[in-house]
Amino acid sequence: APSVDAPVYLLIDSDSGHIISHKNTEQRVEPASLTKIMTEFVVFSELKAGRIKLSDELTVSRKARLMGGSRMFLEAGSRVPIEAVLKGVIVQSGNDASVAIAEHVGHGADSFAVLMNQHASSLGMTGSHFVNPHGLPHPEHYTTARDMAKLARALIARFPRLYAWHSMQSFEHNGIKQKNRNRLLWSDGSVDGVKTGFTEA
Repeated sequence: APSVDAPVYLLIDSDSGHIISHKNTEQRVEPASLTKIMTEFVVFSELKAGRIKLSDELTVSRKARLMGGSRMFLEAGSRVPIEAVLKGVIVQSGNDASVAIAEHVGHGADSFAVLMNQHASSLGMTGSHFVNPHGLPHPEHYTTARDMAKLARALIARFPRLYAWHSMQSFEHNGIKQKNRNRLLWSDGSVDGVKTGFTEA
């Protein structure tokens, strides 16, 4: 395997789960916007169960509107279809979109985090704990490379139709066209996702 200049990484075959190359896969790290993979997983699960529909509209709260970091520029008080907000999470990595959809699905960001941790437990993600839907730093918000690989495999296998949205190179909402933050989508035609993440920490 090649030498990789990273303190933590894991390369697997997503079909079989076979580990190709790895380093410190159990080390606790901040997931940053990789958190949104779990946010999506919860929402995809609710859609599959029929408890919500892509055409349902949610009302954007002031809290969601004021989120810092990456945003899809939702307006407080506006009514937006879940499909558009979900694409804002996936393509634009919008923190505002993540809070808006968490408030709608979980009836609050804190209770949504409970759902996140329940799904993490069901997937065997024993090294992870989530306290928010967006990934901004918090002492009790963490994961491991091993757990993120488990989550990504499950997302791809269980929700192939919705997963395909990760390969969208751009997304437009409210007249604003935003590019996917995953630059590999432009450099390698075989890339179809999943997610990138970054914080100053």
